[in-house]
Amino acid sequence: MPMVLTLLVSLYKLCRFFAMSGAERLVVPECVSQAGSWAGGGSSRDHREVSPGVNTDVRAALDRILPALHRAITHAKQAAGPAELRKAIAEVFQLVEEAWGMPTLGRDVAKVLCDVIRLEGGLDLLLNLLHTAELETKCQAGKLLEQILVAENRDRIARIGLGVILNLAKERDVPQLAQSVSGILEHMFKHTEETCFQLISDGGLDAILYWCRWTDPIVLRHCAMALANCAMYGGQANQRLMIEKKTAEWLFPLVFSRDDDLIRLHACLAITVLATNKEIEKEVECSGTLALVEPFIASLDPEQFASEMLGSSDNSQGRTADDLQQLVPLLDSSRLEAQCIAAFYLCTEAAIKARQKKTKIFSEIGATQSLKRVVCYSTSSTTSSLAKKVLRLIGEEVPRRILPTVPNWKPCEVQTWLQQIGFNKYCQSFLDHQVDGDILLRLTEEELQEDLGMDSSITRKRFFRELTELKTFTNYSTCDRSNLADWLGGIDPKFRQYTYNLLTCGINRNFLHRVTEQQLQEDCHINTGFHRVRILTAAREMLHSPITLQTASDGTDVFISYRRSTGSQLASLLKVHLQLHGFSVFIDVEKLEAGKFEDKLIQSVMSARNFVLVLSPNALDKCMGDPECKDWVHKEIVTALNSGKNIVPVTDHFEWPDPKTLPEDMRAVLKFNGIKWSHEYQEATIDKIIRFLQGRSSRDSSAGSENGLDCLPSLGQT
Repeated sequence: MPMVLTLLVSLYKLCRFFAMSGAERLVVPECVSQAGSWAGGGSSRDHREVSPGVNTDVRAALDRILPALHRAITHAKQAAGPAELRKAIAEVFQLVEEAWGMPTLGRDVAKVLCDVIRLEGGLDLLLNLLHTAELETKCQAGKLLEQILVAENRDRIARIGLGVILNLAKERDVPQLAQSVSGILEHMFKHTEETCFQLISDGGLDAILYWCRWTDPIVLRHCAMALANCAMYGGQANQRLMIEKKTAEWLFPLVFSRDDDLIRLHACLAITVLATNKEIEKEVECSGTLALVEPFIASLDPEQFASEMLGSSDNSQGRTADDLQQLVPLLDSSRLEAQCIAAFYLCTEAAIKARQKKTKIFSEIGATQSLKRVVCYSTSSTTSSLAKKVLRLIGEEVPRRILPTVPNWKPCEVQTWLQQIGFNKYCQSFLDHQVDGDILLRLTEEELQEDLGMDSSITRKRFFRELTELKTFTNYSTCDRSNLADWLGGIDPKFRQYTYNLLTCGINRNFLHRVTEQQLQEDCHINTGFHRVRILTAAREMLHSPITLQTASDGTDVFISYRRSTGSQLASLLKVHLQLHGFSVFIDVEKLEAGKFEDKLIQSVMSARNFVLVLSPNALDKCMGDPECKDWVHKEIVTALNSGKNIVPVTDHFEWPDPKTLPEDMRAVLKFNGIKWSHEYQEATIDKIIRFLQGRSSRDSSAGSENGLDCLPSLGQT
């Protein structure tokens, strides 16, 4: 019987999958296509009563709002035409928006309204309108649907309306729809792994990645959050699909953008979550996006960020417990970027939850202990500082930072650690035996019981749990010249706990492949058999792995020069497009510094085969009156000219200056043909840029560009 049930469930899922993916436009369920009016009739007895267990303030708000909601629903039922229907939908939208914006109570009040709309058939009507109505009504319906997608409503959409949403996502080039459809997809990507898979398989992710090249900040916010949700809720299989669709590359322009910190934060969250998946970690790192995370987070003030979120109707309620729960594994990750962004995100949420008096949520989701661990052990001052702020905001005790060089600890430092982990009772015993860092890292259960008097087996387990954590985060650099600790951590972060056992047996990375499993067990006290097998397998793979050497003379295909204040978005888009076409691209992503960075940047220009110059508004203004060549763009252009690079100017709302206003050493750049960037026709523009990169020098006027300077004789004459 169980086998029959399993077969029926599998058959149902299979039929549902083929129903979703069988045609260009997806099949829409009959209950949606025939939903012509608000279900449930119009009598007052059908109005859902407020539960008597609801908070008094919430109940008062609902008593005020629900009658207006019911009137708006009645108007929608009786609407004689599209104009009246849109007006009724607008009334419902206004009520829901007002609820979401209520301080403290907003989420509770809005959820009841969202439930009422679903229970009275409103959700099905909205799906029907998105399927059959004219564009203006579709936009109005989509705007409301985006606002009411609480968990139960997402369930309903996943059951009967996913085809409607995915069909709308195919209409990518309709700006009026893109804002609401991207917002709906943002919510649906956090439903279940199965829903994520369907959205990815049937074009939902493709639509989001397509919109990543747009400039509309509302659409880009939805895209960044949709990708973060897909990464966090989709599971490892869907994360692999995201990488195959080049999501890591398309996150680069979102993180790189200077215009909207909320876009950048969510894009950073998405790329960091992907990087914690060991199976795709290398591909994520190769995209270059991950390198942007820590510098961006370090530049933000979490309390100011929280204030801005509180002032936004979309974010004023903060995140739910389920959302915040997804951040805890990032805090516990071995990746510093993951710890950093999780600590920042929780810091902003702590500021919001403190004002709402809902700080208990952090202990309920298990974040408190992870935050304390970050304070104790994190090597990043930014991350540790953020974790401390969270703990203070939620009223928790802030632990002291633990010195990471445990092998060098003296007995007094062991005493401090014992007090911090709550083992004060045993401090005198440890002190009497002069237990220092070296002895602490090598303690056995027998010594703990017989010599140090820890008789309870449960207490010993608690102690070894703390000791294992200490071993995992210890800095072994004073005794680990072969960097064995990080190599073990590369296999699995928790394997760092075995570092000192191996080192005290005289084993380093170079000798590890000669060790037997028996020696690992008996001499190094690695008692878990599967761990021994994984370590030995990795050691032998390391021995036989080919080492590829990359010489400094191997330059990139393209160096992109841009003005940070106006050209960063276009520069990042060009990077992604060119990388997806197989070009290696250099674009500096850190704040400019003097000294060695300058030498590296100039060397990168000289070693690149092509020089793409992004000419955004006022891009060359700082070059004027710069005879000493101190401006970075000026310096890069001069280096490219002197090195004989193939220079390809790409203009975006740029006005060509009078040559006489520019320093003489860079005027020659005005003789190169420029290519006018088109956001609407990006692929065509990229094809043209690639022809310039692969073909003749762009200085050859016959290479072809109606936007080139050869059609402007006055600019061609210096």
